Amino acid sequence: MVLRSPQAVHVPHGLSTRLLDELQRNSLPGAGKRGADRALSADGFVKLFREAIEQLEAQVAKGESHPPMRKQEVDLMCRCLLSCGTLGEAIDCAAEFCAMLLPRAGKLSLERRGEKAVFHMDSLRRTRSSAACLVDLTGLFCYLQLFAWLTGNTLQVDSVFLAHPKREDAMPFLGLFDAPVAVGKRTYGFSFEASLLTRRVIRQPVELGAFLVDFPFRLVGAEPRVVSVTQQVRGFLEAALSHAQELPTLGTIATALGFSEPTLRRHLAAEGVSYQQLRRLCLCETAQRCLRDTDWTINRIADHLGFSSEAAFRRAFQDWTGQAPSRYRANTNSG
Repeated sequence: MVLRSPQAVHVPHGLSTRLLDELQRNSLPGAGKRGADRALSADGFVKLFREAIEQLEAQVAKGESHPPMRKQEVDLMCRCLLSCGTLGEAIDCAAEFCAMLLPRAGKLSLERRGEKAVFHMDSLRRTRSSAACLVDLTGLFCYLQLFAWLTGNTLQVDSVFLAHPKREDAMPFLGLFDAPVAVGKRTYGFSFEASLLTRRVIRQPVELGAFLVDFPFRLVGAEPRVVSVTQQVRGFLEAALSHAQELPTLGTIATALGFSEPTLRRHLAAEGVSYQQLRRLCLCETAQRCLRDTDWTINRIADHLGFSSEAAFRRAFQDWTGQAPSRYRANTNSG
């Protein structure tokens, strides 16, 4: 059931602020709305997200030789995908649909690599910008939500890659993918188990209208089978880490999502994970990224992740990876 309550929720720290900052950077309307992370309802965030992306998309289009897809075209593509039998057929159909609209719709493709399937989205940008990154990231998440909705199950991805050189431009939305993210690649996309391509398309045309109302902007309080509880919890954790904030507790996240703490714990358990596992995973991945991609000292990384001391961070990293931080850095740099 999609959350419709007007009750204020705590949007994961930094999500709305990131959108507002981008509007301000591009001198677009709406940049003056502050404090949104604390006061927005779930519906309020949907409205902000939609308006911001539409404005940024129009701004980005000025620097390109073609406008983006129109909403009517996106809706028609979704309707066409309902006629497909499996997820694999639906992805191929989406690629064919977008090919008819080239270059406005970008270029989609599905690559099969043995037991892995790789979905590629090439936005055909001539230039890269932080605004274009947010627009393209929204497009990529749009396809992930659509494929999940068609099959009635979340689509668990193994990895995500972005055709943008700066990871910070995509923060703090990356936690919503619930997978490691690489930047500076040729296209945007994600990989997943090829066996999932045989999942049946179960949705009916009568269900499409309700889905398209908030698609793809409902990240808080979204239908669990479109955006899993795990994705939503990880989004909160990643957002806090991106701003060097204290990680929210399970209880804090439960309140933000409209659950009791025991109910949120049961939802996570049903998806095969716990809050503590997600917390460790996010800390470990952020630590590895800092060691690999920055020249920060070990002490600075420990402080960024909220550890009480460098020694405490070293012990935790050794426990997570079986290596000391300095050894991990040396091995990745030599590779």
